[in-house]
Amino acid sequence: MKRRGSILKHFDFFILDIIVVELSFFLANVWYANYANIHLTFTSLYRVTAFILLLCVMASLVIDEPYKNILKRNRYIEVREVFTHTLMMMLMNVFFIFFSHIGGAASRLTTTITWFIYIPLALISRYVYKRILRLKLSNSANALSSAVILTTNYYVEEVINALQSNPLNKREINGIFLIDYDPEKIKNKDLNILGGKDELIDYAVHNWVDEVFLFFPGHRPLYKEMEEVCDTMGLTTHRVLLQLRKDDPEVITPIIQKVGDCVVATHKQREVPMIQWFLKRTLDIIGGLVGCLFTILITIIIGPMIYFADPGPIFYGSKRVGKNGKLFTMYKFRSMYMDADARKAELMEKNKMKGYMFKMDDDPRIIGSEKKDKNGKPKGIGNFIRNTSIDEFPQFVACVLGTMSLVGTRPPTIDEWEHYSEHHRKRLSMKPGITGMWQVSGRSDITDFEEVVRLDCLYIDTWTITMDIKIILMTITNVLSRKGAE
Repeated sequence: MKRRGSILKHFDFFILDIIVVELSFFLANVWYANYANIHLTFTSLYRVTAFILLLCVMASLVIDEPYKNILKRNRYIEVREVFTHTLMMMLMNVFFIFFSHIGGAASRLTTTITWFIYIPLALISRYVYKRILRLKLSNSANALSSAVILTTNYYVEEVINALQSNPLNKREINGIFLIDYDPEKIKNKDLNILGGKDELIDYAVHNWVDEVFLFFPGHRPLYKEMEEVCDTMGLTTHRVLLQLRKDDPEVITPIIQKVGDCVVATHKQREVPMIQWFLKRTLDIIGGLVGCLFTILITIIIGPMIYFADPGPIFYGSKRVGKNGKLFTMYKFRSMYMDADARKAELMEKNKMKGYMFKMDDDPRIIGSEKKDKNGKPKGIGNFIRNTSIDEFPQFVACVLGTMSLVGTRPPTIDEWEHYSEHHRKRLSMKPGITGMWQVSGRSDITDFEEVVRLDCLYIDTWTITMDIKIILMTITNVLSRKGAE
């Protein structure tokens, strides 16, 4: 399990090595073609040898851990590791060539030159890529995870320093809370202590929080209480078991997970196999790219119609609350008049939703809604866009970028988020989706916000890639039949 985690953790370096080794082989063949004064062709021998090089990189992961602590290595250690890694792959290269019976046809000179080219290219590519990563990760605005800490006044500085001991840490500590919070007794006034455990709960409900670190020795019942509360909110908790000392980094202990210089027992509401997440992300990228092509075509047709009906931007962007409270801008084709947000307050009394969402029949803010058909139903361009769900198509760009998913929970507005209670917070524990269980259950027929929450939480607790595919197919069927649209 440890090796598998290491491979997944540094999968980007694995891909980088594959690119570098194949590029080295290509350059070696270019050099040999010029040296021998022959024409370079991509024969079956070239393709087989290139595949063998790919196997060498893959096999090196099984035999050793070539990327272990790669982000912490200095230049001298990196040179040593690259030479060792290269030697290992060279030996495997010879082994594979021999047993594939192409030894007589393969050029020994080309094989040797390949690895001589690989060494400097690998060093340069790793140095450049690690520098890019360090610059990115050193910018707190690019933090991949937002964490809060609940500890005691006595341990607070020690826990913070231990968690932040790694300069390449991808998490940002945005909230510090104390179970014995007393403004008059705080040891370090420079720390931004936001309150006690009740304030932490309120903060987690209304802010971007991915993880909660717990460390308060001597208060064992409180651990269970906080884990249950965080589980209700869909938050991952880490119970710090001990702090590893810098003078003894290899201390023998049953480590569950290491974060900085802390060993933590991690509690998650649900453990999903990595392959499921991989397939979900693959589905998002493929579906997102297809959706982007349709978005371009729809923009060419619908864009001018929106503009001439109500001059202004074709797309409407609104701030939404994403996974674990991270804000993002969600774009749609604009189906409402430019002053729609300003008019919302005066229409609140006509809201048919029970809860924090807003929805009304015959919304006058929709472009062209004043036009009626023979049955008295609005038939403007805005109504057409909403009834056919065309307005959702720009969100496919967010799927490709990773902000949203094809299938997920409904992304709330900031206004809705501000009214959330603890059990509502669980909806934010997954990426928001273009469609979801709520949408395929008849979104316009559901008028109770708590039912929306129930469906979103049910999806979070039970989702599989098979369920996602089923929801996508149901969404397509509903869109074509206009079931549940309004």
